[in-house]
Amino acid sequence: MSEKTSWWRSWEITIDSNWITTGLMAVLLVVCVLLLAQEIHRVALGHFFGPVRPRISFWSIWNKVFQVIAAIYFFLFAFKFPKKSVRIASVLMGTDLAVHALLSFVSLSLTVGQIVAVSGSFVRQIALIIYCVAIAQWFKSVVSRSSPSESRGSET
Repeated sequence: MSEKTSWWRSWEITIDSNWITTGLMAVLLVVCVLLLAQEIHRVALGHFFGPVRPRISFWSIWNKVFQVIAAIYFFLFAFKFPKKSVRIASVLMGTDLAVHALLSFVSLSLTVGQIVAVSGSFVRQIALIIYCVAIAQWFKSVVSRSSPSESRGSET
């Protein structure tokens, strides 16, 4: 074998986790990156969405109920994870959802609504960055490279 073709075979990747967890973490990382890109795109265009008064329709009410349920779950996740940065990100996301759900039932001026929208966008960006970094650190801890001689030596 030539030197160029044997290089890619000289290293093996080992994942110290099951495939389901690894796949779900990869999907979660992709979702967090896409949500972060969406928030950055909204900031770049100046499109901020503040609390919106719910209309009397099924989807509007369902949206507010979903925000409250998601906020509760984010607060519950904050107590479940041992890593402090993930706890902080969960509290930030839960607080953002709870504030948007509660303030949608209060009449706000345009200025206050804009301030809430901008601060909510930055809180979501910070939380999503924390999630992305935590997932990348998890991948770094479970994925390792080893040479084929090392893996063969451990089998004998």
